[in-house]
Amino acid sequence: IEGGKSCRVSRTRVNAIPDWPLMAVMVEHMEGQRDLITHKTIWHLSDQAIKNVYMFYIMFTCWGCCFFGAAKDPYYDSEAYRKDGGDGTGHWVYEKQEDNEESARAELWREELIEEIEQKVGGMRELEEAGKKEEELVK
Repeated sequence: IEGGKSCRVSRTRVNAIPDWPLMAVMVEHMEGQRDLITHKTIWHLSDQAIKNVYMFYIMFTCWGCCFFGAAKDPYYDSEAYRKDGGDGTGHWVYEKQEDNEESARAELWREELIEEIEQKVGGMRELEEAGKKEEELVK
């Protein structure tokens, strides 16, 4: 490759989306007739213009999420929402549910404990009665 031969490098710009015309066609449909084209517009948008449109859309969406996400909602500040113990967050619902579940578990545990004690007391009574019968038989 040394010597008189030279390498030729060709640089061409290739766009991801070629500059195809975007065509907006408004169609007026009348019942029982063919579609009539009433207005035709052709826009030529470059790649940079398309990127700018998408960037504006993304930025506007982000701004809207931040702005409206930070706005006060009258429903969450009302008594209809807070009457059950709401504090403006969604966490109180789960905390209340956890408290209900905990009290239900405690009640169930208490019932099981009472049943277990009753069974043990019943077993002790049976043993005492068996012991009394044995004493009566021995006498």
